Amino acid sequence: MSDTPPETSKFEQLESEKGLVAEFWEFLKQNKKFWMIPIIIVLVALGGLLIAGGSSLAPFIYALF
Repeated sequence: MSDTPPETSKFEQLESEKGLVAEFWEFLKQNKKFWMIPIIIVLVALGGLLIAGGSSLAPFIYALF
């Protein structure tokens, strides 16, 4: 048995240094996938509406539409 710690991969090192949003932004910049930004914004907005629709904010949201 050896007492040396297992080596961490580059992915694990990056994960520990950055947050999810920062890591995703780096992915978009590196791979030039900026067309994904509007899709992500729409999905996050729809998710927020779904969550708010099931809460006490629902009457205010329904009044908007």
